[in-house]
Amino acid sequence: MRMRLWLTGIFFLTLLLNTGQAQADTANGKPLLFPETGHTLAYSFRVFWQQNGGLDIFGYPITEVFVENGRPVQYFERARFEWFGELALTQGGLLGRWIAADKQDQPPFKPVPPPAAPVGNFFPETGHTLSFGFLNFWKARGGLPVYGYPISEEFQELNPADGKVYTVQYFERARFEYHPENPVAYEVQLGHLGRQYLDKNQSAPPVALAKVQDAGNAWDRVRPTNIKMPRLNLDTEVVEGGFTFNVWDVPRYTAVHYWPVSGFPRTPGNLVIAGHSGFRDTIFHHLPKAVLGDEIIVRVGDEDTRYTITEIMTLLPENSWVMSPTTTETLTLITCIPLEIYSHRLVVRAVPLR
Repeated sequence: MRMRLWLTGIFFLTLLLNTGQAQADTANGKPLLFPETGHTLAYSFRVFWQQNGGLDIFGYPITEVFVENGRPVQYFERARFEWFGELALTQGGLLGRWIAADKQDQPPFKPVPPPAAPVGNFFPETGHTLSFGFLNFWKARGGLPVYGYPISEEFQELNPADGKVYTVQYFERARFEYHPENPVAYEVQLGHLGRQYLDKNQSAPPVALAKVQDAGNAWDRVRPTNIKMPRLNLDTEVVEGGFTFNVWDVPRYTAVHYWPVSGFPRTPGNLVIAGHSGFRDTIFHHLPKAVLGDEIIVRVGDEDTRYTITEIMTLLPENSWVMSPTTTETLTLITCIPLEIYSHRLVVRAVPLR
């Protein structure tokens, strides 16, 4: 028997309205291993990658997921993906702004006045225009959520990868390059900003750069794998749940981390974990014995994060607001009560011990 937690329509719509939020789906988010680079792609990052151009736009993954500046991130040949747990969305990192930081005094990066004739799009947010082939590519392949605003005009630049000069334009999250030697469909390419950033900053830890052999390793460095309640002497494995917004299946003997909306330890967002209450050796069977101030330990990789219970609530199943993203790091545990009836949800919320 499997428990299903149904999310309300309002909650479902709230998530979908977030810019950059892909409609979660278990099959589309299934972990993949790319032998070309020895790295994985899964869950919200895989959905974002697929729905916004995939290999042609972002290239292959070149790291595993790891926490950088307080967020789960992953690097690709041409991009960095970031998971915003407090908003339940994936966005590209601002690598264009990073690489252009020392170019602001160059003429192409200085804001221009609005054009007298409507030859393209002028963006007052950054004072730059976007026209012709680059404008068509920007509109057709993701636009503002994927690339951000233009932060330069078109200009000629030497490409550090091959030593050739191309027409380029910089955006907040990308650099467009015009490659006339390619077939028409591939004349506009994104620069390898992901590789450039990693090569210069060396920001990825060795474990994230190391090649893996199994797609099941995806997100291992950031996801919860175990949960304990020391006062109750309880210890339960945490696995991954289905990657669909409106249905959540929970295995019998373990707890489950809910992927589409969940946060991660030591990052902003709501870390949502559920489990059955009818199996005596599991933490959730004994969750009704929890009291305010109890300690909860969540393991990620080989590190523990400690939380203290601040709220205990009994709610009806439709009160799914407790699964909504939170602006700060929150741990939310959910199980069904009372035994043999399961008409309500016991919700225990905790905050990090720092």
